[in-house]
Amino acid sequence: MYEIVSFEENQAASIARLLNMTYPYDSVTTWSVIRTTVLDPNFDPSLTFVAMEDGIPIGCAIGATRSKEPKELINKEHAWLKLFAIAPDQLHSGLADRLISQVESELMERGYKDIRATDFAGWYVFPGINSRSEDILQFFLRKGYSKVAETTDYVIDLAGFSIPSLVKEEEERQRREGTVYRIPDKSEKETIASWVLNNNGPILSFETIMSFRHDPPGIIIAEKEGNIVGLGLISALETNWLGPIVVSENDQKIGEVLLYKVAWEMKLRGFDRVLISRASESPLYAQIPNIIKVKHYLILSKNLEL
Repeated sequence: MYEIVSFEENQAASIARLLNMTYPYDSVTTWSVIRTTVLDPNFDPSLTFVAMEDGIPIGCAIGATRSKEPKELINKEHAWLKLFAIAPDQLHSGLADRLISQVESELMERGYKDIRATDFAGWYVFPGINSRSEDILQFFLRKGYSKVAETTDYVIDLAGFSIPSLVKEEEERQRREGTVYRIPDKSEKETIASWVLNNNGPILSFETIMSFRHDPPGIIIAEKEGNIVGLGLISALETNWLGPIVVSENDQKIGEVLLYKVAWEMKLRGFDRVLISRASESPLYAQIPNIIKVKHYLILSKNLEL
Protein backbone atom coordinates (compact mmCIF):
# COMPACT_ATOMS: atom_id res chain seq x y z
CA MET A 1 0.00 0.00 0.00
CA TYR A 2 1.34 3.41 -0.92
CA GLU A 3 1.23 6.71 0.93
CA ILE A 4 1.44 10.20 -0.57
CA VAL A 5 4.03 12.54 0.92
CA SER A 6 5.65 15.84 -0.01
CA PHE A 7 8.86 15.89 -2.01
CA GLU A 8 12.13 16.00 -0.07
CA GLU A 9 15.63 16.38 -1.47
CA ASN A 10 16.68 12.92 -0.33
CA GLN A 11 14.15 11.50 -2.82
CA ALA A 12 15.87 13.15 -5.80
CA ALA A 13 17.92 10.16 -6.97
CA SER A 14 14.97 7.76 -6.83
CA ILE A 15 12.66 10.30 -8.51
CA ALA A 16 15.22 10.61 -11.33
CA ARG A 17 15.11 6.83 -11.78
CA LEU A 18 11.32 6.97 -11.88
CA LEU A 19 11.38 9.73 -14.51
CA ASN A 20 13.73 7.67 -16.65
CA MET A 21 11.27 4.78 -16.49
CA THR A 22 8.34 7.05 -17.33
CA TYR A 23 10.08 8.72 -20.28
CA PRO A 24 12.34 6.11 -21.94
CA TYR A 25 13.30 8.47 -24.78
CA ASP A 26 14.67 11.10 -22.39
CA SER A 27 17.32 11.08 -19.69
CA VAL A 28 17.22 12.68 -16.26
CA THR A 29 19.92 12.97 -13.60
CA THR A 30 19.69 13.56 -9.88
CA TRP A 31 21.01 17.08 -10.55
CA SER A 32 18.07 17.69 -12.91
CA VAL A 33 15.59 16.90 -10.15
CA ILE A 34 17.38 18.94 -7.48
CA ARG A 35 17.83 21.92 -9.83
CA THR A 36 14.15 22.02 -10.72
CA THR A 37 12.84 21.52 -7.18
CA VAL A 38 14.68 22.71 -4.10
CA LEU A 39 17.00 25.01 -6.08
CA ASP A 40 14.05 26.76 -7.69
CA PRO A 41 13.22 29.87 -5.60
CA ASN A 42 9.57 29.25 -6.50
CA PHE A 43 9.61 25.72 -5.05
CA ASP A 44 6.51 25.05 -2.96
CA PRO A 45 6.41 21.72 -1.07
CA SER A 46 2.64 21.99 -0.74
CA LEU A 47 2.39 21.51 -4.53
CA THR A 48 4.40 18.26 -4.45
CA PHE A 49 2.84 14.82 -4.22
CA VAL A 50 5.03 11.70 -4.12
CA ALA A 51 3.53 8.22 -3.83
CA MET A 52 5.82 6.00 -1.77
CA GLU A 53 5.56 2.22 -1.50
CA ASP A 54 8.01 0.33 0.69
CA GLY A 55 10.26 3.39 0.71
CA ILE A 56 10.37 3.67 -3.10
CA PRO A 57 8.55 6.33 -5.16
CA ILE A 58 6.07 4.84 -7.62
CA GLY A 59 4.59 8.14 -8.76
CA CYS A 60 5.00 11.88 -8.36
CA ALA A 61 3.42 15.11 -9.50
CA ILE A 62 5.08 18.43 -8.79
CA GLY A 63 3.29 21.68 -9.49
CA ALA A 64 4.84 25.12 -9.82
CA THR A 65 3.86 28.77 -9.88
CA ARG A 66 5.86 31.94 -10.46
CA SER A 67 5.53 33.19 -6.91
CA LYS A 68 8.99 34.66 -6.29
CA GLU A 69 11.29 34.71 -9.33
CA PRO A 70 11.71 36.25 -11.77
CA LYS A 71 9.90 39.13 -10.14
CA GLU A 72 8.96 40.51 -13.57
CA LEU A 73 6.96 37.33 -14.32
CA ILE A 74 5.17 36.72 -11.02
CA ASN A 75 1.49 36.04 -11.68
CA LYS A 76 -1.57 34.54 -10.01
CA GLU A 77 -3.21 33.09 -13.12
CA HIS A 78 -0.88 30.60 -14.82
CA ALA A 79 0.59 27.48 -13.22
CA TRP A 80 2.64 24.50 -14.32
CA LEU A 81 2.93 20.79 -13.81
CA LYS A 82 6.70 20.79 -13.61
CA LEU A 83 7.32 17.08 -13.12
CA PHE A 84 5.12 14.03 -13.54
CA ALA A 85 6.33 10.46 -13.23
CA ILE A 86 4.58 7.17 -12.74
CA ALA A 87 5.75 3.56 -12.58
CA PRO A 88 4.64 1.88 -15.84
CA ASP A 89 2.44 -0.63 -14.01
CA GLN A 90 0.68 2.20 -12.16
CA LEU A 91 -0.36 4.40 -15.09
CA HIS A 92 -3.86 2.94 -15.29
CA SER A 93 -4.25 1.97 -11.63
CA GLY A 94 -5.85 5.25 -10.59
CA LEU A 95 -2.69 6.54 -8.90
CA ALA A 96 -1.69 8.76 -11.83
CA ASP A 97 -5.16 10.32 -11.87
CA ARG A 98 -5.01 10.92 -8.13
CA LEU A 99 -1.61 12.63 -8.28
CA ILE A 100 -2.57 14.95 -11.14
CA SER A 101 -5.90 15.75 -9.53
CA GLN A 102 -4.23 16.73 -6.27
CA VAL A 103 -1.98 19.23 -8.02
CA GLU A 104 -4.87 20.66 -10.04
CA SER A 105 -7.17 20.89 -7.01
CA GLU A 106 -4.57 22.75 -4.98
CA LEU A 107 -4.01 25.21 -7.81
CA MET A 108 -7.74 25.75 -8.36
CA GLU A 109 -8.20 26.52 -4.67
CA ARG A 110 -5.57 29.23 -5.06
CA GLY A 111 -7.39 30.73 -8.03
CA TYR A 112 -5.10 29.73 -10.90
CA LYS A 113 -6.81 29.66 -14.28
CA ASP A 114 -4.71 27.18 -16.24
CA ILE A 115 -1.88 24.68 -15.96
CA ARG A 116 0.84 23.77 -18.49
CA ALA A 117 3.02 20.69 -18.77
CA THR A 118 6.03 20.85 -18.39
CA ASP A 119 7.76 23.95 -19.78
CA PHE A 120 8.44 25.95 -16.60
CA ALA A 121 11.12 28.14 -18.19
CA GLY A 122 14.30 28.45 -16.16
CA TRP A 123 13.55 25.41 -14.03
CA TYR A 124 12.28 22.68 -16.35
CA VAL A 125 13.55 19.16 -16.95
CA PHE A 126 11.72 18.70 -20.25
CA PRO A 127 10.41 21.49 -22.50
CA GLY A 128 7.20 19.49 -22.93
CA ILE A 129 6.10 15.87 -23.24
CA ASN A 130 8.18 13.81 -25.67
CA SER A 131 5.94 12.85 -28.59
CA ARG A 132 7.32 9.30 -28.44
CA SER A 133 5.96 8.86 -24.90
CA GLU A 134 2.57 7.97 -26.33
CA ASP A 135 1.08 6.39 -23.20
CA ILE A 136 1.83 9.52 -21.16
CA LEU A 137 0.49 11.80 -23.88
CA GLN A 138 -2.72 9.81 -24.14
CA PHE A 139 -3.09 9.98 -20.36
CA PHE A 140 -2.82 13.79 -20.38
CA LEU A 141 -5.25 14.11 -23.28
CA ARG A 142 -7.78 12.00 -21.39
CA LYS A 143 -7.31 14.31 -18.40
CA GLY A 144 -8.42 17.30 -20.48
CA TYR A 145 -5.05 18.67 -21.62
CA SER A 146 -4.54 19.83 -25.19
CA LYS A 147 -1.57 20.87 -27.29
CA VAL A 148 -0.83 24.59 -27.30
CA ALA A 149 2.70 24.55 -28.74
CA GLU A 150 5.55 22.28 -29.72
CA THR A 151 9.32 22.43 -29.74
CA THR A 152 12.34 20.26 -30.48
CA ASP A 153 15.72 19.50 -28.95
CA TYR A 154 18.79 18.64 -31.02
CA VAL A 155 21.37 16.11 -29.86
CA ILE A 156 24.77 16.86 -31.39
CA ASP A 157 27.66 14.40 -31.76
CA LEU A 158 30.93 16.28 -31.21
CA ALA A 159 33.16 13.40 -32.32
CA GLY A 160 35.45 14.80 -35.00
CA PHE A 161 33.91 18.26 -34.60
CA SER A 162 35.94 21.27 -35.69
CA ILE A 163 35.17 24.85 -36.63
CA PRO A 164 34.72 25.13 -40.43
CA SER A 165 37.19 27.28 -42.33
CA LEU A 166 34.39 29.60 -43.51
CA VAL A 167 33.44 30.31 -39.90
CA LYS A 168 37.08 30.94 -38.99
CA GLU A 169 37.36 33.36 -41.90
CA GLU A 170 34.20 35.14 -40.75
CA GLU A 171 35.59 35.45 -37.23
CA GLU A 172 38.80 36.93 -38.63
CA ARG A 173 36.81 39.42 -40.72
CA GLN A 174 34.88 40.44 -37.62
CA ARG A 175 38.14 40.75 -35.64
CA ARG A 176 39.46 43.23 -38.18
CA GLU A 177 36.27 45.23 -37.69
CA GLY A 178 36.68 45.22 -33.91
CA THR A 179 34.66 42.21 -32.69
CA VAL A 180 36.39 39.91 -30.22
CA TYR A 181 35.26 36.70 -28.55
CA ARG A 182 36.31 35.67 -25.07
CA ILE A 183 35.38 33.80 -21.89
CA PRO A 184 34.70 36.47 -19.27
CA ASP A 185 36.00 36.60 -15.73
CA LYS A 186 33.67 35.65 -12.89
CA SER A 187 33.77 39.24 -11.66
CA GLU A 188 31.82 40.27 -14.78
CA LYS A 189 28.78 38.14 -13.93
CA GLU A 190 26.46 40.94 -12.82
CA THR A 191 27.35 43.23 -15.72
CA ILE A 192 26.73 40.52 -18.29
CA ALA A 193 23.54 39.30 -16.60
CA SER A 194 22.26 42.88 -16.59
CA TRP A 195 22.91 43.18 -20.34
CA VAL A 196 20.98 39.97 -20.95
CA LEU A 197 18.13 41.14 -18.71
CA ASN A 198 17.78 44.36 -20.67
CA ASN A 199 18.02 42.65 -24.08
CA ASN A 200 16.48 39.22 -23.59
CA GLY A 201 14.52 39.21 -20.34
CA PRO A 202 14.75 37.67 -16.87
CA ILE A 203 14.72 33.94 -17.76
CA LEU A 204 17.80 34.13 -19.97
CA SER A 205 19.45 36.45 -17.44
CA PHE A 206 18.98 33.73 -14.81
CA GLU A 207 20.50 31.12 -17.13
CA THR A 208 23.44 33.45 -17.70
CA ILE A 209 24.01 33.71 -13.96
CA MET A 210 23.89 29.91 -13.72
CA SER A 211 26.64 29.62 -16.34
CA PHE A 212 29.03 31.43 -13.99
CA ARG A 213 28.91 28.59 -11.45
CA HIS A 214 31.54 26.81 -13.55
CA ASP A 215 35.25 27.47 -13.47
CA PRO A 216 35.98 28.82 -16.01
CA PRO A 217 32.51 30.31 -16.56
CA GLY A 218 30.31 28.54 -19.07
CA ILE A 219 29.91 31.47 -21.40
CA ILE A 220 31.55 33.09 -24.42
CA ILE A 221 30.80 36.74 -25.11
CA ALA A 222 31.21 38.75 -28.29
CA GLU A 223 32.29 42.38 -27.83
CA LYS A 224 32.73 45.30 -30.16
CA GLU A 225 34.31 48.52 -28.98
CA GLY A 226 33.91 47.34 -25.40
CA ASN A 227 30.18 46.62 -25.75
CA ILE A 228 28.56 43.20 -25.60
CA VAL A 229 26.97 42.27 -28.92
CA GLY A 230 26.23 38.60 -28.26
CA LEU A 231 26.91 35.59 -26.09
CA GLY A 232 26.63 31.82 -25.99
CA LEU A 233 26.06 29.73 -22.87
CA ILE A 234 27.81 26.49 -21.92
CA SER A 235 26.28 24.05 -19.41
CA ALA A 236 24.08 26.78 -17.97
CA LEU A 237 21.25 24.62 -16.61
CA GLU A 238 22.31 21.06 -17.47
CA THR A 239 25.97 20.22 -17.92
CA ASN A 240 25.51 18.87 -21.46
CA TRP A 241 23.35 21.76 -22.72
CA LEU A 242 24.69 24.01 -25.46
CA GLY A 243 23.26 27.51 -25.63
CA PRO A 244 21.18 29.53 -25.85
CA ILE A 245 23.02 31.76 -28.32
CA VAL A 246 21.84 35.37 -28.28
CA VAL A 247 22.94 38.40 -30.27
CA SER A 248 21.98 42.05 -30.30
CA GLU A 249 20.10 43.39 -33.30
CA ASN A 250 19.76 39.87 -34.72
CA ASP A 251 23.31 39.78 -36.11
CA GLN A 252 23.28 36.35 -37.74
CA LYS A 253 27.03 36.28 -38.49
CA ILE A 254 27.97 36.86 -34.86
CA GLY A 255 25.46 34.18 -33.88
CA GLU A 256 27.07 31.69 -36.27
CA VAL A 257 30.55 32.29 -34.90
CA LEU A 258 29.28 32.00 -31.32
CA LEU A 259 27.50 28.73 -32.10
CA TYR A 260 30.64 27.07 -33.41
CA LYS A 261 32.92 28.52 -30.76
CA VAL A 262 30.60 27.31 -27.98
CA ALA A 263 30.43 23.82 -29.53
CA TRP A 264 34.22 23.75 -29.84
CA GLU A 265 34.67 24.88 -26.24
CA MET A 266 32.33 22.13 -25.06
CA LYS A 267 34.35 19.57 -27.00
CA LEU A 268 37.53 20.87 -25.34
CA ARG A 269 35.82 20.51 -21.95
CA GLY A 270 35.30 16.83 -22.66
CA PHE A 271 31.76 16.54 -23.98
CA ASP A 272 31.20 14.00 -26.75
CA ARG A 273 27.47 14.72 -27.10
CA VAL A 274 25.57 17.89 -26.27
CA LEU A 275 21.94 18.94 -26.35
CA ILE A 276 20.47 22.16 -27.71
CA SER A 277 17.20 22.65 -25.85
CA ARG A 278 14.27 24.19 -27.75
CA ALA A 279 16.46 24.36 -30.84
CA SER A 280 13.55 24.72 -33.24
CA GLU A 281 12.80 28.17 -31.82
CA SER A 282 15.79 29.62 -33.72
CA PRO A 283 16.87 28.69 -37.28
CA LEU A 284 20.47 29.38 -36.23
CA TYR A 285 20.95 25.91 -34.72
CA ALA A 286 19.98 23.94 -37.83
CA GLN A 287 23.37 24.59 -39.43
CA ILE A 288 25.40 22.77 -36.76
CA PRO A 289 26.78 19.48 -38.17
CA ASN A 290 26.24 15.99 -36.74
CA ILE A 291 22.69 16.41 -35.47
CA ILE A 292 22.13 12.77 -34.56
CA LYS A 293 18.75 13.03 -32.88
CA VAL A 294 15.77 15.38 -32.98
CA LYS A 295 13.52 15.12 -29.93
CA HIS A 296 10.01 16.44 -30.47
CA TYR A 297 7.97 17.75 -27.53
CA LEU A 298 4.34 18.78 -27.18
CA ILE A 299 3.49 21.55 -24.73
CA LEU A 300 0.13 20.85 -23.16
CA SER A 301 -2.28 23.06 -21.28
CA LYS A 302 -5.55 22.67 -19.38
CA ASN A 303 -8.12 25.25 -18.37
CA LEU A 304 -8.75 24.95 -14.63
CA GLU A 305 -11.85 27.13 -14.67
CA LEU A 306 -14.10 24.70 -16.54
